[in-house]
Amino acid sequence: MAEAIFRVQSHKFTQDNIQGTLVCSKCDEVFSKEFLLDLEGQTTEFKCPVCGVTGEADLPFKTAEEREEFDEDLDEIEEENGDEFDEEY
Repeated sequence: MAEAIFRVQSHKFTQDNIQGTLVCSKCDEVFSKEFLLDLEGQTTEFKCPVCGVTGEADLPFKTAEEREEFDEDLDEIEEENGDEFDEEY
């Protein structure tokens, strides 16, 4: 069982993961951690890298607007690179 709750102070979505800046409720230390995108919107449990207490954090999820912006950016990249992008991946 989790002994602490980690508060998400800020977050950033990348193509591969969620980069979060969190605060430990036990030692009040601020630290960064990366999470898989598959964990988006879920509660996950892990240890504080500073004091070692086990805790959990509610990971953020992309809003509909953020998802739309990401899709538009991806479309622009594909248009700029043309078929060359598709052949590589």
